[in-house]
Amino acid sequence: MKKENKLFEYRVGSSLPFGVTKVKGGVQFAVYLPKGKNCFLKLYKKGRKTPNSVIALTEKFKVGDVYFVTVCKSELLKDDRSIAQILTEDYEYMYEADGKEFIDPYADYVTGREHWGKRNSQAKQMRGGICIHDFDWKKDSPLRIPYSEMVLYQLHVRGYTKHSSSKVAHKGTFRGLMEKIPYLKDLGINGVLLLPVYEFCEITQERKEEWAAEKEPGKEDEEQKDKINYWGYGTRDTFYFAPKAAYSSNVTEPSVEFKEMVQAFHENGIEVLLDIYFSPGTNLFLMIDCLRSWVLNYHIDGFRINQEVMPSLTVASDPILSGVKILASYWDMDMLHNARVCVEKNALGEYNEGFMNDVRQFLKSDEGMVESVVHYFSRNYEDHSVINFIAHVNGFTLMDLVSYDVKHNQENGEMNQDGTEYNYSWNCGVEGKTRKRSILERRMVQIRNAFLMLLTSQGTPMILAGDELGNTQFGNNNAYCQDNAVTWINWTMTKTASEIHDFVKKIIQFRRTFSVLHQEHPVRMMDTRSCGMPDLSIHGTQAWRPDYYNYSRMLGMLYYGEYGGDGQDRSVYIIYNMYWEAKSFDLPNLPKGREWRVMIDSYDNTFNALYLKKKKMRASKSPKKAKKKDLQRKTVVPPRSIVIFVEDNA
Repeated sequence: MKKENKLFEYRVGSSLPFGVTKVKGGVQFAVYLPKGKNCFLKLYKKGRKTPNSVIALTEKFKVGDVYFVTVCKSELLKDDRSIAQILTEDYEYMYEADGKEFIDPYADYVTGREHWGKRNSQAKQMRGGICIHDFDWKKDSPLRIPYSEMVLYQLHVRGYTKHSSSKVAHKGTFRGLMEKIPYLKDLGINGVLLLPVYEFCEITQERKEEWAAEKEPGKEDEEQKDKINYWGYGTRDTFYFAPKAAYSSNVTEPSVEFKEMVQAFHENGIEVLLDIYFSPGTNLFLMIDCLRSWVLNYHIDGFRINQEVMPSLTVASDPILSGVKILASYWDMDMLHNARVCVEKNALGEYNEGFMNDVRQFLKSDEGMVESVVHYFSRNYEDHSVINFIAHVNGFTLMDLVSYDVKHNQENGEMNQDGTEYNYSWNCGVEGKTRKRSILERRMVQIRNAFLMLLTSQGTPMILAGDELGNTQFGNNNAYCQDNAVTWINWTMTKTASEIHDFVKKIIQFRRTFSVLHQEHPVRMMDTRSCGMPDLSIHGTQAWRPDYYNYSRMLGMLYYGEYGGDGQDRSVYIIYNMYWEAKSFDLPNLPKGREWRVMIDSYDNTFNALYLKKKKMRASKSPKKAKKKDLQRKTVVPPRSIVIFVEDNA
């Protein structure tokens, strides 16, 4: 195949990276073609069916199995624009190997998928776009927020603002998300984890299943139907380097809009992390190059990866990714240390589903959970952190967790056979919607309990977008194919939504005020500062006597103020009564001249903002010398509720 080329000159390229990059005097194209014998780079004028220029990739362009071609302007091309401008504004490109045309897997822009959820009648014209811009990042630099200071928020770019109640101008896009930055900042969020934003194919084709009966004799082949892959995991024809055009309000420059979004988040003190799911069999070097590209070109602060495909050792030891937050299901720290990988404290995070499962069971009053939740509430590590959540993309929302006993996935078209059977949920007495006030009040208490458990635990809390508004998926625990009101966040500020939102905002502020609740180093449950008290002590209904018996559903946790960030923090005592009746609890003694004050009561929705103010505690004697009467104080905690006391001057 040969086409005369008069508009461009081209020469042998000189260096990596893969993809399309601007180099001195031109634009370089680099591609890995290990098996192709007859290979071509084809440049198309936008909208044209036939290529404008075809460049044969001969041996002179080849280093190993990589072809490097630098495209320059020809003297015959009368255009005042630079070659980078011309290619960006007027051209698309494809590669061909042995008669088969394909899109560059390193393309940072893919044309033909600009419209969400519509099967493109011009699918054959899907091509690699050229997007070479000198983006002005101004003074943008990595925020490097410590895990201990972070409150993470998981969201879907499209679903977050697509609902009409979002009141944004650019619904379902990166720019629409930018419009919600003031809301996130006001709530107290300083890190967002975005579900897949790379160029995936959201239209999948599935065979219509015959769930009810076997196929009748003589019946035609099972009907083919389109289905939406709303989340974006595990789709075909995925281009991991390209921001998704359908998520951009400017579909011709999605990478520019994405950069503007990241820049806006950073200007407001919010980090941006991406959830990247690599399909099994993805080339290892492509995966590393992909993560590097998002960091270097888009200033991304971190990733959640699927380590069954992306090896932990590889990503943890990569020098470009050093200091970047990497979330994975587990980390074998011994292996990393043995491999002499230098791990930064605020780099690796464990995406902690164990917290979710056990805390859900404790929340609904299952027996035998006290010792387990003590472990999860206090869990942190010296060399990496943990990411705690009670709800995330896969499973019930928090509102559904307290409203449904079983999943209701009929809308997914799989006869309710998809999604996990183990939700560890409790509907509080009625399945789904109800008008019963007693049930609604019980659910609200449970929601407050859940947020308190999450936001007073060590490690990094992660909130599922919409949970702070009481968002529901109507009992669907696997809404991967729902692009509608089931998954779109409803921003209507009902009384319930306002009440939950205001409570969450206050608890985030409470967490930040008391550094003992988000310590940078692991708690030891020992008196490591010789101050007469351990950093964390565990109690039952009787002070200093933890109750780990199988029947127990009562727990007290005392974080001693001397272990705060500056050693001048106030102590915090958290009582969890997950029993269905009120229980009397002892209050551990405090030093002379100090008292416990109730700051938060989930049962009565009490929040005393007065105690958020930083107070200078008066000097006092060791707690062992407190007056005897102080040792006998008790409090009654309502059923299935949490009460939080803070230390104050008497």
